[in-house]
Amino acid sequence: MPINRRDIIQILRDENALLKARNKQISGQLAQHQQAFRVLDELCDKALSYSSMSIETFDPGEALNDLLAMILHACNIENGSVILVDEQAEELEFVAVIGEAQGYLLNHRMSLQAGVVGHVIDTQQPTLIENVHTSKEWSGAIDERLDFHTQSLMCVPLKIDDRVIGAIEVVNHTSDVIF
Repeated sequence: MPINRRDIIQILRDENALLKARNKQISGQLAQHQQAFRVLDELCDKALSYSSMSIETFDPGEALNDLLAMILHACNIENGSVILVDEQAEELEFVAVIGEAQGYLLNHRMSLQAGVVGHVIDTQQPTLIENVHTSKEWSGAIDERLDFHTQSLMCVPLKIDDRVIGAIEVVNHTSDVIF
């Protein structure tokens, strides 16, 4: 059965539409990768500046804030925290916080097993939750106390060698693109 001219034109139009959509998708991914590379370059520069500091001038709190700010920038997120394990007290402590909850969360302590962070530290595995309300690990206690509305989050363990020392958690992506 021969293909007529209209069929060929329609096939070409459909292919053109598919190529345009794929091009748009690839352009978006390229922009994300370029942003990530810029942040990695900044991180490298920061690490070099820290390595040239003496122990007296190095401020670990400032370093954690810088790291968190770069991560938030790379992920296009406004709210995040660095949580470290206090092994003696068997608690988690928010040591760096950027975003709406900074005043409340900075230096806040909670149970070692609390919420997604506790789960990530326990399992030593990162987690991505698109809708926290469907997660059994998520605890809304902090949201309730702050009248904050977490929708999605990403949490990764911080490790030194094979030992988990804490986690970085970022919440509520600020664009239409998911984490």
